[in-house]
Amino acid sequence: MSDRLHPRTSRKGTGSASPAHPVSSARAVALRVLGDLREGRRTARQSIDALLAEYPLEPQDLALAHELVMGVVRHRLTLARIVGAFATHGWKRINHRLQSILLLAVYQIVWLDHIPAFAAVNEAVEQAKAEGGGGAARFVNGLLRQLLREIVERRVPRADASPPHAVPVNRQQSCQFARAILPDPAQKPAEHLADATSHPVWLVQRWMEAFGKAATEQICLTGMSEPPLIVRPNTLRTTAAGLVGTLRKEGFRAERSSDDHAVHVEGERSPIRSEAFARGLFQPQDRTSMEPVLRGMPGLAPGQTVIDYCAGLGTKATQMAELMRDTGRVLACEVEEPKLATIRTNAERLGIRIVETCLTSEAPARVASLGEVDWILVDVPCSNTGVLARRPEARYRLNVPALLSLAKLQLSILESAAALAGPTTRLVYSTCSIDLEENAQVVTRFLQAHPEWRLADSGFTLPDSGRAPIEWRDGGYWARLERKGSA
Repeated sequence: MSDRLHPRTSRKGTGSASPAHPVSSARAVALRVLGDLREGRRTARQSIDALLAEYPLEPQDLALAHELVMGVVRHRLTLARIVGAFATHGWKRINHRLQSILLLAVYQIVWLDHIPAFAAVNEAVEQAKAEGGGGAARFVNGLLRQLLREIVERRVPRADASPPHAVPVNRQQSCQFARAILPDPAQKPAEHLADATSHPVWLVQRWMEAFGKAATEQICLTGMSEPPLIVRPNTLRTTAAGLVGTLRKEGFRAERSSDDHAVHVEGERSPIRSEAFARGLFQPQDRTSMEPVLRGMPGLAPGQTVIDYCAGLGTKATQMAELMRDTGRVLACEVEEPKLATIRTNAERLGIRIVETCLTSEAPARVASLGEVDWILVDVPCSNTGVLARRPEARYRLNVPALLSLAKLQLSILESAAALAGPTTRLVYSTCSIDLEENAQVVTRFLQAHPEWRLADSGFTLPDSGRAPIEWRDGGYWARLERKGSA
């Protein structure tokens, strides 16, 4: 079938959209998305959504397109290293469009078990021919077939593999080549781990200095993994056991955590399209993301007044509302009205009535009318280094100046939130970062500038894929701050 994309067209006079022709290849969509990402206009998920609004895809092709894009983004540096090892003049001399074609093909060959290698090669050759003619097609064909010839064992236990020759495909297995693909870890440990797991070298070196080699390997292997979907049961409408039963009746596989705070869900279709989601029975949320509320806010109770100062999509605002039994008041603040609209929509889906919204610029006036405020949650924008498995692009945009700039912004936000606090208000500062500059050091600088406050408790989690999906943990940090003498 043709690899061309056919846009949606509107029927004249009706305004309704219908496809002129179906998209014939998920790889064509993936290639378009990768080109869009190179321009830096959107995240991978935003780019996929935007393209699908223009081009129709069957569910099976949609799933493959999403898998291809996210896989290439997640393993981009490793894939470039593999291609560069087989390209006569190296990776950087390859045309950008051909680079994307090769990344897609090599990802399928090395990582995906359900796609035959010949299919990945043939599609790549056809894409290269359309892009650059016969010469480009011959180059891509020759490189990929040489790569295939040098795969010694497609799946070998990581413990038995030769590190320079073996590319890890997950925490347990590697794909072993005849030639060295990666740096020797005995000589260049940070460079090896960075190239093997697709993380910038400077970031891996930074983690090694902060956490040590073993913990950094855990962080990197988790960051290159596909994360499971962990959800929070909406306790206003169900229980963890009840949610598991409902999801299983819909054909999903589901397992609850031992503490009943979380459920792992997977299936042939997205759980977000389930009847259980539409009925507001759950909210996607990683277990580490739950910690600032579950552990950082002891005594959170019905009837209290809480401010979610950087509410985002409202995940923690609705979590607090559920624990408050939808009694009291949760004021969710954000800088833009579209975000507030999303929060209201999500709260309505979950059947929550006590979440109110407010622009951050209007928060001081709004808070003045609330009376006593019990809690202020300050879940600040951050580098996302604790959630790189879920937001893989973030690792490539990050640098040291950006980290320092974020830390300065985070301190400013924390101080703005503290200015809203009353004599007995408690603050909870949190991030989805594992960088000390954004976490404990921000709190330390705040306490130095505001000696009337003290650190009451804190928690820190490193990313860990665990032994089973329900044990998965993103990375993150939280700290509870109280006025001295208030406890």
